Amino acid sequence: MKKTGMIIAGILVFSAMIFFSLYVLKPQDDRYITKNFQTQGNAAVDREDSFTGPLPAGPGIGRDFPEKGSLEDRLVDELKKFYGDSISKKSTQAMLVKVMEFLTNLDPQHGESRFYNILKRAFPDLADEIMSIVKKMAAYNRWYEENRQRLAAMTELERKGAIWEKRREIFGDEAEAVWSEEVFAYEERKQTMKETIGLLDDAYDLTTEEKLKIYMDTLNETYGNTPEAYALENKSLLAKVFFGIESVQNELKEMPPDQRQAEINRIRREMGFTEAQVEEHEKIDQYRNRRWETGLLYMQERDALLAESEGEALEEKLKALREKYFKHEAKTIELEEKDGFFRFKRPRVYGRN
Repeated sequence: MKKTGMIIAGILVFSAMIFFSLYVLKPQDDRYITKNFQTQGNAAVDREDSFTGPLPAGPGIGRDFPEKGSLEDRLVDELKKFYGDSISKKSTQAMLVKVMEFLTNLDPQHGESRFYNILKRAFPDLADEIMSIVKKMAAYNRWYEENRQRLAAMTELERKGAIWEKRREIFGDEAEAVWSEEVFAYEERKQTMKETIGLLDDAYDLTTEEKLKIYMDTLNETYGNTPEAYALENKSLLAKVFFGIESVQNELKEMPPDQRQAEINRIRREMGFTEAQVEEHEKIDQYRNRRWETGLLYMQERDALLAESEGEALEEKLKALREKYFKHEAKTIELEEKDGFFRFKRPRVYGRN
């Protein structure tokens, strides 16, 4: 586990990615973000019939430059801001299961108690009621995952019957309130965006300008005036998702470096970035470019060492190579490699990593 400051910094990115990249749009390979939080594969499963309510905005989400403060303080503020008006609804309460799962993935030993303390601060009169609903939802989601294959083998009528039987078994008379029209509307919005992204992935005949217009129009039409509208405020996150579209990325990869950076800057401006934000993100892009250049050179030399050495001699040479290229980060790279994670074998996604 990283130091507290690094953890909170990562949470800001990861919380946002959970909501948009996993729940709303399509998953992307951002394991480098989630790896240190023991969350990949567990943070969220995009279930058709189980509940995948959105995270609240989270600390700093909806802002391009997060504010300072503890994780708990910011979650309390965001929960009250975005869910205060509807928290008495069972469907809203059930959505918070993802907040508890996020915290327990981050801190398995104390995550549940931290979540309860956040509820006590945000909604003191309803904390016990919310906790009860959230625990039931967690149990239902576990059941759904354990029975996914069995349910898939059923007819649609049989599957819906089995699902509702389990919902009523766990929630009793509250089942209908949990799976309200509000929740179904949320699922429809999520599906609309996933379908749009899927179409844009293969839209090689459209210009980037046309794809961006379709993307932004669909986002605004789908999420404007909804409980998830706060996500539209996070331009950095929306841009990352757009850059992850396959046809967009393919076009960027074909460009010379200077032209590619100019195009990335243009896209960000059209998405509403200020000139100062465009310049700041360009600096980040240039830093990433240098990192990738270094990383790819490292991987070439690493592969050569693997072909010519073995045993302790190989380990010593790899250690020296990591120190040559990564200096104080060499130990982190070593730990990642021991765990089978090679950050420079990931696909390069311009504008994102």
